[in-house]
Amino acid sequence: MSKLEELREQWFSLAKEDAKKAKEFYWKELFPEVEKKFLAENKPEEEYDWLIITGGFAIEFPILTIKALKPKKVYFLGTKEFREGFLDKIVEKTGLKASDYIMDVVEYREMDVADVYQRIRERLDLFSDKKVILDLTRGKRIMGVGAGIVGAFFGFDLAYIDEEWPADLGMGVPGTEKLVTVRNPFDVFGDLEGREAKELFNHHNYGAAMFFYKRLREKVADPREMEIEELLAEVYLHWNSFNFKAALYKMDKILSKSKQYNIRLDPGIRGNENVLKILSLADIKNPEKLSDEFNLHIMVDLYANALRKAEVGMFEDAVSRLYRVIELISQYRLRDYKIESHRPDLTQLSEEYKKISEKIYGEEKLPPFEIGLKDGYILLYILKDYVVEDLSPKDLKDMFGVIRVRDKSIIAHGLELAGEKAFRNMSRLAEKFIKRICKKQNKEFKEVLDQHTFVRLKL
Repeated sequence: MSKLEELREQWFSLAKEDAKKAKEFYWKELFPEVEKKFLAENKPEEEYDWLIITGGFAIEFPILTIKALKPKKVYFLGTKEFREGFLDKIVEKTGLKASDYIMDVVEYREMDVADVYQRIRERLDLFSDKKVILDLTRGKRIMGVGAGIVGAFFGFDLAYIDEEWPADLGMGVPGTEKLVTVRNPFDVFGDLEGREAKELFNHHNYGAAMFFYKRLREKVADPREMEIEELLAEVYLHWNSFNFKAALYKMDKILSKSKQYNIRLDPGIRGNENVLKILSLADIKNPEKLSDEFNLHIMVDLYANALRKAEVGMFEDAVSRLYRVIELISQYRLRDYKIESHRPDLTQLSEEYKKISEKIYGEEKLPPFEIGLKDGYILLYILKDYVVEDLSPKDLKDMFGVIRVRDKSIIAHGLELAGEKAFRNMSRLAEKFIKRICKKQNKEFKEVLDQHTFVRLKL
């Protein structure tokens, strides 16, 4: 029988007869052997800047954890009773200096998880960019739950001391303690986190997807594929905001990384790249100098953007984008006739404009000083432009009825919500006109739209 086993048997006997003597014996005779064995068998694999301990009333466990892990700093979270009755003993037996630790107190009465979470969260500046491990061995249960939640969320390592606990004995067996490092739940379920990132990506929530990818890249053994997917999420985040130059810059990084890592990209990414090269050359100060190719692609890009908004149920935003698509088409075609939206000279078209407006609105109207969407299509009709070549004044009136949904929407001039039906009606209208422009430029609508379609990741 080893010395530890002999001392343990004596302690068991004393514990049955005299609790006070058993406690004195434990700290004087037994604990030194327990500590010696524990430190010999539990060597830290990593160095930690901070150890977080939720204080309980069994001080041997934090002593063992502190001595085994040798953290640079210790953060205690405990009740007022822990601070007044146990903290000093832990500090004394571990040799901690005043500068080596801090403590926050939480009230036990009516304590909830939010209290614990808030306390640790307030200290996050201490733990930022530091290696942190959180000990869940003892402390009030609610403290352990709260600490575990915040620790898991912010990527801290988790640890606890396990020990044998025979049912017939009803207590732990000194000398059987073992330090167990628990993988962070985000690590354990890394595959689920990766799936969550892909699902967010496929639902066009690119900012949230980037958050998950960043966490995953710091954990997985081979982060190359995730690095490319994170970059692609950033490309689409910029692209969704019409920041084409920033999107192209990140796209170039994807192409470079994929070549470096020998990773095969989705064919759709090359189509995306070609479109971004065209869109990033926009000369917004001189729209009259923009090529027919650019004009087609900016229309299709807005159309594809609207489809993405509708896909996630954002019909109000989708309709506003479709309205702009239809408006852009009229502005593009009018430019062929040297007619700009701002203060145009419509003298030669004035009489014809009055006749057509009377058929549509029931009364004559003078040509406008600023050409809006409806005015634009009336003028195109008068000019017999190919975009509206088969439309009648009644068709224009019906078309304006469809567009009126946007005018009454909360995002424009009214307080109504544009729903899926309004989106579908305007989508068909925009698609019809875009197809006519594609035909004029000898392009296939589907092929052009595919270039503007964001790729989906395989789950």
